[in-house]
Amino acid sequence: MKTKKTVQKFSRDVDAGLHHLEPAQWKGSPEYLELLELSRVLAGQDFSEASHKQAVLGRVRNKTYNQQEEKIMKMNAKLRRPVIILASLLVAGGLSISIVKPSFAQELLDRALNKINLGNIIASQMDPDQAPPFPEAWKGKLYDKNGNKIEDYTKKLGEVYNAEGEQIVNFDGDKLITKSEQEQRDKEAAANRLIVKDPAELDRYALFTVKLPKYLPEGFAFDHGEFSKGEQGVNGKYLDLIFTSEKIGQKLSMQFRYSDEETAYEMSTSGKMEKVQVNGADAVMMDDRSLHWEADGVLYAMNTRGLERSEVLKIAESIR
Repeated sequence: MKTKKTVQKFSRDVDAGLHHLEPAQWKGSPEYLELLELSRVLAGQDFSEASHKQAVLGRVRNKTYNQQEEKIMKMNAKLRRPVIILASLLVAGGLSISIVKPSFAQELLDRALNKINLGNIIASQMDPDQAPPFPEAWKGKLYDKNGNKIEDYTKKLGEVYNAEGEQIVNFDGDKLITKSEQEQRDKEAAANRLIVKDPAELDRYALFTVKLPKYLPEGFAFDHGEFSKGEQGVNGKYLDLIFTSEKIGQKLSMQFRYSDEETAYEMSTSGKMEKVQVNGADAVMMDDRSLHWEADGVLYAMNTRGLERSEVLKIAESIR
């Protein structure tokens, strides 16, 4: 199976929770079964402290985004996919959905196979066989666990470190973030989050009218909304919506943004990408599970896992 098709199939299977089933139910080549086994192992690991170990270089390669699964989307300027898929796709050699913010990302976008421009949302479809250039600013600064320099994407990596032996767990533009630095950032971020449990209170803080989906698949329920806050008060431009599910392997998360130049974003995927309609508005759908569109001055981003394409569209269309 060619790399691109392998990556797309692997992404769909993991999103559908295939790696949670018994190995006897898996199908595919020996190499593909090894990837599923890796996903099974990674699913049991704790990636919630922003470390993501093997995912760090995958995120660099993918021009990347924020942590989205077990903590869902804590997004202000970036979107993120599940860490388990991210780490596994690094081994598979593929790309995944990403928000393009680092300075070195533009060259990759210029080589996009396809682009969909919705104004303040731009989506690009990338060739999974073409890796982006390794950032010059990072050369000589990254090392594997054995002290060997990392200057390309040819190796299958685990944890990565700086010259002082500190584990690198994240990055911000060209700056490499150590584990201790990230822990401090996480504490500060948690202290600057406003949790809103009552849906009726969301409009009190948002700079736009909050319209929650009127339809949710069986087992899903709204849990709370999150805003960021600082010295100037609550930032009403961004709203993260957190949903719970009774079913293992099914996830739903959303972010609403006040649409303007500041909140506009770009993203890319090496998987399936198409233009669809949501209540008459153009939208971008990726891998039948991620949906992005704009309506009435609001940018909508919805990421799902383990749901059928028709369910994803039905949720979006119930936001009126």
